[in-house]
Amino acid sequence: MFSAFIEQVVNGIVTGSVYAIVAVGMTMIFGVLRAINFAHGEYYMLGTFGAWFAIDYLGLSYEASIIVGVLSTIVVAYVVGQLVMRRMVGAPAESGVLATLGIALVLQNTVILVFGGGYKFFSGGYIEPVSILGFSLAQQRVIILVVCLLVFIGLELLVTHSRMGKAMRAVSQNVECCEVVGIDVPQVVLRTFILGAALAALSGVLTAPVNISVYGGMGELITFKTLPIIIMGGLGNVRGTFFAAMILGIAESLVATYVGLQYRDTVGFATLILMLMWRPHGLFSTQARF
Repeated sequence: MFSAFIEQVVNGIVTGSVYAIVAVGMTMIFGVLRAINFAHGEYYMLGTFGAWFAIDYLGLSYEASIIVGVLSTIVVAYVVGQLVMRRMVGAPAESGVLATLGIALVLQNTVILVFGGGYKFFSGGYIEPVSILGFSLAQQRVIILVVCLLVFIGLELLVTHSRMGKAMRAVSQNVECCEVVGIDVPQVVLRTFILGAALAALSGVLTAPVNISVYGGMGELITFKTLPIIIMGGLGNVRGTFFAAMILGIAESLVATYVGLQYRDTVGFATLILMLMWRPHGLFSTQARF
């Protein structure tokens, strides 16, 4: 009984790792733009479809498809960032909501128009089981966990020691002062947006072998799963996002096992409602951005 509980906790950590990689991009974008990107899940979808196309139509290996999926998403994110996101600097929050919702609809329906609305089988990845400390996990799940840790370590180094990271922290704290001292705020927003989209695409490509199928509306659910995570973690707080994602992943895994699989997706929405009622600024400080 206890071993089954631990196994579900481990599965929850893996799920939380997926959410963390996606959500950290959204919370970084919020940190520099002060707007929630409601199209963020669509970049998760684009990365997945890019990898699927590379495997099924180009005959590439799964490793190469990861590069194709992420790079194709970066190209789309660059275009969207240049045309839309850079113009959102200083705009009212309502403008960001409407703009990103519109982008989400355009991206989602474009994918459905090009590839169809049905489910596609994703044939890549490493699904062979591996035993770790007495627990059996698919190799892909282990890869997801390792990549999540590497991503957050890399982000910590980026925002702490690089010039780009320092500019991101400065913009997240005071946009007006950054403009006064000559920091190109729209460029910082663009780079942060592209980085967030690339992380979402990476998460999608890594998760595809576990999900097995891909479809045009898969990004919508991911967007709404990341919302409670970034709120729970403290809007703009990268470290808080990591812990919040783990909490939600473990909670979903336990609910699916001991309550019912049909209630799994309600955990995030219930968490979102409770957090908005009890602590709208999240469990972690919003002052600790980046």
